[in-house]
Amino acid sequence: MQLSEELARTFTAMGRLLRDREGLLSPSELEVLARLAGRECTRSRDLARVEGLDPSTMSRRLASLAERGLVERHPDPDDRRAQVLGLTEEGRALLAAERARRVTLITDTLSDWPEQDLDQLATLLGRLADSIDTARDGHTGTRSAS
Repeated sequence: MQLSEELARTFTAMGRLLRDREGLLSPSELEVLARLAGRECTRSRDLARVEGLDPSTMSRRLASLAERGLVERHPDPDDRRAQVLGLTEEGRALLAAERARRVTLITDTLSDWPEQDLDQLATLLGRLADSIDTARDGHTGTRSAS
């Protein structure tokens, strides 16, 4: 099989594993909460741009997270017309729990792999993610809603 086919097969299998073992957050919710966790707060349009989404798609995603008590909005101190976003304590706790769940799933799945193989896989996946980010940064298109 070609590399692209193996990657597609791997991503599909990973998606199935995560879906089959019901998670606390959808992949798109996890992305948003993880981005917000990395900052004290941010704006919706910034999140949309970084995620490559239409602002209306991000707005709906954030509204859903806010309704669940995971995200909070505050007036932007630099521009009162805008709002900044941050995680609530519940949002932080749920993000931490989902990350731990995913680590456990992967750790359990790869428990019979030698440590050297795990180290090599981590290194190569890191390089792959960097290459994908670099390629994506050179592309200005947006993704549709997921």
